[in-house]
Amino acid sequence: MVDYSKWDQLDVSDDEDEGRGKPRVQRYDAPQTVTIGGKDGSFEDGPSGNAADDDEPMEVADEDLAAAGPGADHREEVLQCRELGERALRRGDTAEGVRLLEKALRLAGGAECPGLQDLLASAHRQAAGAATPGAAQPQQEARRANGGTVADRYCWSQTRDSLQVNAFVPDGTAARDVRVQVTETSLTVSVGASVVLGGDWEHKVAPEEDPDWEMKACGGRRSIQLTVRKAEVGGLIIWWKRVLKGEPAIAAEDIEDRRADKAEDFAKVWAEAHEMFRQKVKERQPILINADGATGDSVTAMET
Repeated sequence: MVDYSKWDQLDVSDDEDEGRGKPRVQRYDAPQTVTIGGKDGSFEDGPSGNAADDDEPMEVADEDLAAAGPGADHREEVLQCRELGERALRRGDTAEGVRLLEKALRLAGGAECPGLQDLLASAHRQAAGAATPGAAQPQQEARRANGGTVADRYCWSQTRDSLQVNAFVPDGTAARDVRVQVTETSLTVSVGASVVLGGDWEHKVAPEEDPDWEMKACGGRRSIQLTVRKAEVGGLIIWWKRVLKGEPAIAAEDIEDRRADKAEDFAKVWAEAHEMFRQKVKERQPILINADGATGDSVTAMET
């Protein structure tokens, strides 16, 4: 507790202006709180001096906005969506960035958010540039060629070492409602009490304690994007034909990267075999042959 008694004996010059001669002291007999980023622009800090724990931006679900009713103050939600939109733009996900910024603008108070409309216009230009032929199309086509889209449920792609799955979810799905469980042999993706994608992996994966997933836009739709590492099968990393057992398969032999791998593997095996042959030739010992056809020990015995 702070001792305020010393202020009572503070000597102040008499020539100070009235009202300024004696300092005014505000006592705080209990821990005070300050809110940072609150709807009223105030700040919050707990008694320990630490900022509020939940400072990570989150998208509010559409049903939560509707439940708030007309006239509700959504300035905080505007800032949350704007921050998430800016993050999406920085990582190159322009479709998701545009979606979040448009949502922020639609919310009550969004039109008054400084710079939001200019930011959205810039995001639209960025999205238009990404859709220009030759901009991002080759990479997208390559990803689709290494995987596929299964009905209206998910799309997937793969590299030599990893697998990426995008499970489609309704617009407005919040990350806090998502649960992703990954084991060596199975996958379960849930939103609330509903399982949106689940089953047994076609091959084993190398699960992590905290699966790598995030909310992303895929093909213009909101999705839960999960990335997992493939496990070795017989000491080798293989190209998958499907994500989950029983699902439609792709023609793995047509994967361009797989053909490149086979050509690379052949070249590697050929180089190794050639090097082994050269080493064996280098280590070969000469064999002495006598005029009468005797060789090896026979020649040595004759010379003795």
